[in-house]
Amino acid sequence: MKPLRILAIGSSGSTHVAGRVCCFAERGHHVSLLTDMVVGLEGVTELTPSAPPGQDQWIATAARLLGRLVRRDLSGPADMARLMLDFRRKLRQADADIVHIHFAYSTWAWMAAALGARPLVVSIMGGDILFKEQGSPTPRGIALTKQLLGHADLITSKSNFLIGVLDDLGGYGEKAIRVVWGVDPEVFKPADGTALRAAKGIPAEAKVILSPKILTPFYNIHILVEAMAKIVASVPEAHLVLTEYGADPAYRAQLERRISELGLTQAVTFVGHVTHEQMPAFYSMADVAVGIPASDGLPQTLLEAMACGVPSVIGPLDRYGEIVRHEESALLSQLDPASLADAVLRLLQNEKLYNHIATRGRTIVEAKANFPREADRVEQAYRHLSAAGKTRYRPRLGILKDVALYWLRW
Repeated sequence: MKPLRILAIGSSGSTHVAGRVCCFAERGHHVSLLTDMVVGLEGVTELTPSAPPGQDQWIATAARLLGRLVRRDLSGPADMARLMLDFRRKLRQADADIVHIHFAYSTWAWMAAALGARPLVVSIMGGDILFKEQGSPTPRGIALTKQLLGHADLITSKSNFLIGVLDDLGGYGEKAIRVVWGVDPEVFKPADGTALRAAKGIPAEAKVILSPKILTPFYNIHILVEAMAKIVASVPEAHLVLTEYGADPAYRAQLERRISELGLTQAVTFVGHVTHEQMPAFYSMADVAVGIPASDGLPQTLLEAMACGVPSVIGPLDRYGEIVRHEESALLSQLDPASLADAVLRLLQNEKLYNHIATRGRTIVEAKANFPREADRVEQAYRHLSAAGKTRYRPRLGILKDVALYWLRW
């Protein structure tokens, strides 16, 4: 079939976005990514809107003249207008059959809606619509996200729970389909982690507890550190491995101090930034994975651990029930050190439970969270939406005005 021209909008620094766009490039489609930074994704044309000196200079000149009249510095609005024009230029340059936004709460996403980009697919991720649970959304930002969702031709959601949130926001669930995305079982699979343990100085006999989450307070890694005192008291060979993707330096320093106070320095290893490509090896090195944020959609790290045959301890969120069951395919724990320690110890000390959860987890991923199969479904949706042909961009001035006001914080 004829390759599609796909324009994705999202952060190239997101492993989720990078994996999705590269997948469609590998399938032979012409993929562009409108993003905040260029990282060199193979097979993908990365487009970064900018406002370099000299480009659309007439706007800067007009702003200076007007600024003199009103006695106000208008260089900020001028730069914003130049950036918006370059965004429009990049949008047209892509000449896309499909525009696909990954993460709804962002200025570039709203700009696509403001310029009337269609056919338009929006993939929500959780934090972009869980306004009461995550981030610090502004009233205008929430309103712009709702306008984007209303403009979308199709919305993909990782869970039925998030589709319910879409309905609560304004009935947008009726245009949504559940696409878990998931992981590729041929990439994330059980392997021998002996060499990696040796490379990281972790004893071969250690019972490794892995935190694959972003190293920030949101993910409650301090609770896991506190739990380690009880875990090590029962299983002296227990060893905590902390990945440092997106690490908050102040939070890392706080954790280091507490680890020292608890006498756990020899039982904890910080392993620095771990790339997505390295993660299968880190899961395979682990005995247990832990992820306990207070708010979540459907965590990718849970699916990755399951695919690698590593049991997970997760928080007590009902929404996880769409993919796992307590004591069947994961262990759920309350968010306090004692409860978390008990859950981890159950897995380390109960071989029958451990093996059952490990086996069941891998089976679930293969059946329900298989990335290549989910990509097939999205590709079919692309072709269905693009069958009507490309639509001329029809700017929506009301949304454009709100984007500008949000940007300028007016």
